[in-house]
Amino acid sequence: MRRSLSLLALLPLLAACRPEDVDHLENTKELAREAENFQPKRIKPAQLLQAARWAADSLVHTADPGWRAQLNERLAAGGVAAAHPFCQPEKLPAVVKLARELEATPRRELISPPRFATEADSVQATRPGQEVFVVQQPLVLLPDGPCQRCHGQVGTEVQPEDAKLLAASYPGKQLTGYQPGQLIGRWTVQLTRRGVAEFYTQKTRKIPKRRKLW
Repeated sequence: MRRSLSLLALLPLLAACRPEDVDHLENTKELAREAENFQPKRIKPAQLLQAARWAADSLVHTADPGWRAQLNERLAAGGVAAAHPFCQPEKLPAVVKLARELEATPRRELISPPRFATEADSVQATRPGQEVFVVQQPLVLLPDGPCQRCHGQVGTEVQPEDAKLLAASYPGKQLTGYQPGQLIGRWTVQLTRRGVAEFYTQKTRKIPKRRKLW
């Protein structure tokens, strides 16, 4: 008898809980996407290698415009004498900041003697150790940049006095005599596995589209 009375007492409550009275969560697709983003994922070795290339490419593309702008400014202000000490794109503040975030160490080196690039000089990404990635990118002399003022042909693009200054400042290195299209240097970017994995996660993260509020 008591059980019957209990069931009768619950009937009004069950009747009041109708489907149309339940508050449903909005943006369920976005919430599911966001939850998926925070699920631990296994990143395959090939994906890590690709991410290392992406990260190095981001560094180089961050360095290039700032580097050229700085050189053009220095060349206009004081010529080669004022510009050559600042030919260090890896030390630009934006590059240093990004390298710290990526746990990367970018380095740029000159290639001599002058020669044209081959297929062997394409972008190379390797994993010399379990926790280390190394990416190399060729640096080619462009016909419309500031590099000819220091690295072009002496007498036409590089003034003789500037060539002497560069030879004295960087003994033992061939800095002049390069033609557009030839290799002038190489970027070498070393990255940690943790930095590469974090970059891959951020780059492949699904970002939900904003909902219109009207």
